[in-house]
Amino acid sequence: MSGNTKDSSQPLTTSSGPKRSGRVSSSERPVAVTTSLSPEMVGRQFGWVKVINPERVYTKPNWQVCHVQTECTGCGAISWQNYGSLLRGLSKGCQACSQPRRAPKWLDRRLTAAKQRCTNPNAPSWESYGGRGVELRFSSVLEACLWVMDNLGADRDMEIDRIDNNGHYEAGNLRLASRRQQNWNKRTNVRPEWEYKPEEWPYERQTVRNKMQSGMTREDILADAREAVRMKRKAWRSIAARLASMTS
Repeated sequence: MSGNTKDSSQPLTTSSGPKRSGRVSSSERPVAVTTSLSPEMVGRQFGWVKVINPERVYTKPNWQVCHVQTECTGCGAISWQNYGSLLRGLSKGCQACSQPRRAPKWLDRRLTAAKQRCTNPNAPSWESYGGRGVELRFSSVLEACLWVMDNLGADRDMEIDRIDNNGHYEAGNLRLASRRQQNWNKRTNVRPEWEYKPEEWPYERQTVRNKMQSGMTREDILADAREAVRMKRKAWRSIAARLASMTS
């Protein structure tokens, strides 16, 4: 049926409550005075949104305001829109996507994740961050993004790292670091001043360092070496010789 013709088979819906106009949520269909169907309208694009429902919902007497259901092609949000505003170009349909982005999505996601670690007790890493007092000391994630961009740059290949691992996400305590540098800055890692003495270990320096970085203690490493010899794993003979020299 034409969009200019009201479908007489559609029941008129009235309400004693206030009439709605403008954009409303997808779960809140406008209170209709009358409705019509325009199948040819489905798929039509207006700014960021496209029409997904053939139904036109008129919300004021004399059919003054018409709403259609749309989906944003940017963020996927579904909502009812003022059809007249879309037709006249007064609205691009999705305010969030219409506004220019001030920070790249990847940076926003990383700092949003940092905020979650600091504020949400249900976050997987809460105990290592918010649980021990680490805070995101910016007024918002956007402010944190802008500070990083202005002071550190925006290199997607680098991680956002706290210089003082016991400090906060705040101006002056953030840097861009490689994944390797960031891993070295973990509390469980061996510090650069650690001195490797070959006669005290069953493995080469880097192997010992890697195992300590994974959280293993000296006792764990010695037990691992004995198990490597017992199972005859790679280089077990040299490991056995080192163990023997340690105990001789």
